[in-house]
Amino acid sequence: MLDNLSQSLLSSIDNASLGFFLFATVIISLSGVLMPGPVLAVCIAKGHSDKLAGARISLGHALLEVPLILLIYAGVASAIKGAPLKVLSIAGGALLFYMGIEMLRMRREVALRGKDLPYGATFAGFATSFANPYFYLWWLTAGALLVAKASSFGLLGLGLFILFHEACDFVWYTFVSFASFTSRQVLSARVHELVFTLLGGMLLFFGAWFFSAGLG
Repeated sequence: MLDNLSQSLLSSIDNASLGFFLFATVIISLSGVLMPGPVLAVCIAKGHSDKLAGARISLGHALLEVPLILLIYAGVASAIKGAPLKVLSIAGGALLFYMGIEMLRMRREVALRGKDLPYGATFAGFATSFANPYFYLWWLTAGALLVAKASSFGLLGLGLFILFHEACDFVWYTFVSFASFTSRQVLSARVHELVFTLLGGMLLFFGAWFFSAGLG
C-alpha cells in the first residue's frame, strides 16, 4: 500500500526529531493522496463547475478522517476491523455505484451546459472517503504507526501531524479542481463529456470492487 520511499521513512522515524517526522508525514501523506481513486474522480468532476471544489472536498474528507485519527490515538479504532469493515465496504460500494450512475446520467448536461452534479463537494469528499475500505485499512496500518509516533511528541505532535496531513489533502485537491476548471478554456465540451464518462465508469468500477470485496 506504500511505495519504497514511504516504507523507508516509516522505518526511520523511531528516533526522529519532530521536524523530520513532519517531513515524513508530508511525503507519506502525498504518496496516498496522489493515488487515483474515488475522491480524485469526484474532485475532477466537481472542479468542472467550481474551481474551489477541491477545498470543500478536502473538508468533507477531513470530517471523516480527523475523528478516525483521534479514535486511533484513543486506541479504539480496532473496532473497525473484521465484520464492521465488510459492512462499510458493502455500503460504500453501493454509494459509489450510485454516484457513478448519476455522473454518467448527467455527463452531457454537465459537459455541454455547465450544470453541476446533484451532490455538493463537501458531501462528495465525505462520501467517497467513507465508501473506500482501503482508506480505513491505510489508517489501521501505516496511518496508525504515524499516529503512534505523533503521540510520542505529545498533543503538540498530534496536532501538527493532523495539520500537515490535512494540508496535503487541501493543497492537492484544490490544485486538481482548479486545473479541471481551467481546462474548460482549452478542451472542448465533447472532450469533457468523454472525461465525465471515464470518471463515472471509474466510480462504478470502485463501487463494484468494494461491494464484492465486502461480500467475499
